[in-house]
Amino acid sequence: MTMTNEAARAYAAIAAQNIGVKLDDIMLLVDEMAYLMDIYTESEIVDKAHKLIGREDR
Repeated sequence: MTMTNEAARAYAAIAAQNIGVKLDDIMLLVDEMAYLMDIYTESEIVDKAHKLIGREDR
């Protein structure tokens, strides 16, 4: 599935809200995501995530 950066940020914001993250923290998360989207390619950020949380094939 391909999605726009705006859609990815929207999914993250709503997911964070659904698990009880405070609005201020959601805004920080969305801002950080926008920053990361500007400095990393998709493959670079996926590699970083795999190192952080482990690789899972779902």
